[in-house]
Amino acid sequence: MTPNDFRRIALSLPDVVAASHVGHPDFRVGGMIFATLGYPDARWAMVKLKPEQQAKLVAAKPEVFAPVAGGWGRKGSTNVLLSAADRSAIKDALATAWENVASKPSAGRQKARRTTIARSAASKAERDLARAFARVRAAARAAKLPEVEEGVSYRTPAMKLRGKFLMRVKDPDTLVFRCTIEEKAMLMAAAPDIYFETDHYKGWPTILVRLSRASDAELRHCLERAWRLQAPAKLIAQREDPTGAGKPRRRRARISSHRQRYKRGTCARYIEHDRAAVGLRAFASGGRPAAIVVDCGAAEPHAGRGIECGRHEA
Repeated sequence: MTPNDFRRIALSLPDVVAASHVGHPDFRVGGMIFATLGYPDARWAMVKLKPEQQAKLVAAKPEVFAPVAGGWGRKGSTNVLLSAADRSAIKDALATAWENVASKPSAGRQKARRTTIARSAASKAERDLARAFARVRAAARAAKLPEVEEGVSYRTPAMKLRGKFLMRVKDPDTLVFRCTIEEKAMLMAAAPDIYFETDHYKGWPTILVRLSRASDAELRHCLERAWRLQAPAKLIAQREDPTGAGKPRRRRARISSHRQRYKRGTCARYIEHDRAAVGLRAFASGGRPAAIVVDCGAAEPHAGRGIECGRHEA
């Protein structure tokens, strides 16, 4: 038996194509190898058998068939010494190997099946995460926290405030919330059945929450706690007092208006009896009485109570 004889017999089987693998010619059906040539050297071929089929051939013709070295041989891969084999033995061995592989799903079908299984698992995981996030979404609506938006963190559903992290769904029964390290210790001590951490989160300002143990009210508290840590002071004040009624009105100092009047050139004689003149002197001298010079543009000299005209001397 020569390599060309082996090749002709292999290619005579249905739907077989020739290819190569790791530098050796091989023969495939449905994209899967069932025989090769030139391994371990040019004197040998290989057929892919089952362990029990291999044992029968090796026992019947040990001078022709031998297990491949290593794990592949234990699984049934069998070397064929071409110079010692006859056509009948090779034909039977190749037919058996072809049937072993052809009866299995093709590589394309196997890949499609694996893809379908993976997509199904991913879809189920997404549904579980969405179910957990629905509870958090309801808690956020009940808490009425302004400017909270839904997003993604580490490829899981999350909530953020102006892009800052508030929480995310770690897995269907675990939520991660923003929290100070001091609060984390107190919460875990007070309710260890709800709050906990893993080694990955030690030293970080986040806390883990068991969704199955947490009530809706507890989720609202967790969200509000995270929101207050990330929200600016102005937004917190606006939420606590949306009408602004509690905020004192800011009164503009009268001294500021007088200063503007003087900058426009108001003459000192028109304000020498103004009660704000005393405050004006204090403003100009850091609290000590002092003369303030103003250019009035008047034709006659005048002055009054420490306020002098820049163009006229009294």
